[in-house]
Amino acid sequence: MAKQFCTRIYLYTAITAIALASYAESPVPPADIRTLLPQIHSEDIRRHVFYLASESLQGRMTGTDGERAATDYVAECFRALGLKPGGKDGSFFDPFAFTAGVSLGNGNALALHHGSESKSFDVDSDWRPLAFSKMGDAEGGVVFAGYGIVAPTHQEQAEYDSYVHLDVTDKWVLVFRFVPENVPAPRRQYLNRYAGLRYKAMLARDRGAKGLIVVSGPNSKVSQPLVVLNFDASFSGSSIAAVSVTDAVGDALLASANKSLKELQDKLDTGDPMMGFPIPEINIAATVNIQQEKRTGRNVLGRLDPPSGKTESVVVVGAHVDHLGAKASTGSLARDDEREQIHYGGDDNASGVAGVLEIAQWFVNGDGAAHRPNHSILFAAWSGEELGLLGSAHYTRELSEQLHAEKLSPAISAYVNMDMIGRLRDNVVIGGIGSSSIWNDEIEKAKTNLDLAISTQDDSYLPTDATSFFVKGVPFINAFTGAHEDYHTPRDTAEKVNCEGAAKIAQFMANVTLSLANRDAAPDYIGQAKPQGSGTDTGLRAYLGTIPDYGQNGVTGLPLAGVAEGGPASKAGLKSGDVIVELGGMKVENIYDYTYAIEALKIGEEVGVVVTRNGERVEMKITPAPRE
Repeated sequence: MAKQFCTRIYLYTAITAIALASYAESPVPPADIRTLLPQIHSEDIRRHVFYLASESLQGRMTGTDGERAATDYVAECFRALGLKPGGKDGSFFDPFAFTAGVSLGNGNALALHHGSESKSFDVDSDWRPLAFSKMGDAEGGVVFAGYGIVAPTHQEQAEYDSYVHLDVTDKWVLVFRFVPENVPAPRRQYLNRYAGLRYKAMLARDRGAKGLIVVSGPNSKVSQPLVVLNFDASFSGSSIAAVSVTDAVGDALLASANKSLKELQDKLDTGDPMMGFPIPEINIAATVNIQQEKRTGRNVLGRLDPPSGKTESVVVVGAHVDHLGAKASTGSLARDDEREQIHYGGDDNASGVAGVLEIAQWFVNGDGAAHRPNHSILFAAWSGEELGLLGSAHYTRELSEQLHAEKLSPAISAYVNMDMIGRLRDNVVIGGIGSSSIWNDEIEKAKTNLDLAISTQDDSYLPTDATSFFVKGVPFINAFTGAHEDYHTPRDTAEKVNCEGAAKIAQFMANVTLSLANRDAAPDYIGQAKPQGSGTDTGLRAYLGTIPDYGQNGVTGLPLAGVAEGGPASKAGLKSGDVIVELGGMKVENIYDYTYAIEALKIGEEVGVVVTRNGERVEMKITPAPRE
């Protein structure tokens, strides 16, 4: 007992020192945390949650000071508990680079040449590059292509084609943003499916265009005349220059054709077909330089090895430490009056990280210490989850490369995940039980003597870090207490976390972990077809069963984290690590191209798919299955 007490005093002293060094003015300083108890306890959950979801950590956005403070805190907990560093270079940290945003670089220029006359336009006031634009120089004549939409006939909706009899080879294509303004609502809804700027750029590119020029037009009544230079969570570019211009610049481009934006948009907005046309005697020269904002996030990894020294197989226990940050960003569901407020992430996912810390302590000096496991346990706090499972995908991808194996089991025998365990009401949902035949029995054993209602779900493709492991052949379970009205808003605060419920769930997951780490052999793995209607291609009729790898930035094509068991991609021979570069004869440079290519596929009709694999081009055949 005395030894445990000293360990706990050291733990608080160490955590206090590191946290106060990062945030001396924290309104919830770790120094206020009372001595940790050896058992998993609601009070300790509360102390962890209140620090991680405090104002000083500013919502723990990946790559920010708040995330670094949060990961420092977790690392110091691991260190004080005596866990071995599981990160890079003998540390607890596993860093990974990612693209956090885009901004204008130096040297952006746009000029209109008309005969011997030239006019230059000011970047960021007259024009602005689109975030996915090809960088470098582009020069050519200009053609006008209306709204730049190509949509097929579908049920009662007629075909729409802005490129009929229009040669755009080596030209800039000038198009209106959005869709025709005055068409009936069903028509607008239909055309909007084909009105994305990436789609319009793809259409121009595939017809041989040099670049795309987007103008809003006077009828659009936009508050911002230029398209905002926003990073869209996947810095995947296009092999075509793409810019937006003001209406004044648009009219300057049309002047030599004796046309105006207003008259063209008025005619197009009726929905009636209108032929595009070349704009005579002008030439556009552009230089595009978009600066990627690179940041580094970091996972925290701490390892507990058994007294026996057996380390061939490891059970991983994890939760994501990041959240949405200091103001509304991608994924925020904040109301307009909340958008500048901190997204604290009390339930999502300070609660899960608190669970991981409590389980680690339970194994070191609680009941788990009396039953030390036969195999290693890796405790993990992942970052970048909110940006697309970046941290966990980075870890599993690197480990797969180190092992020269597509599947990580039995090196990792099982994964235990906690994502949002802080709002326990009627029951906790344990997902992923379809990933192995052992889970029903393990759940029954683990909940013995616990007053905890449990419901289960078979689905093994979840929007959380567990998927990074499942697609690498690792069975998993995930604890989740359900969605709520505060999800991804500034209202997800620490005081709303049900710490008693979170403690019960953490104890349940600790029991499962102990049983897993004492198994003689790794659990069996049951592959599973990806549920229809899920994933990035939601709403599409064709189903391929591919699982994109969002953690790889700057890759031309669609990199795959894995393929669904028994799905068309698996049957065709695609596998983890492949990069799709063509589908059905259409070029694929990014996930948007891929989605558009899927829209053209017919159920049951075999098409070609081309991937790069280990630097080599591999051609295969794939037969799309019905999604429903």
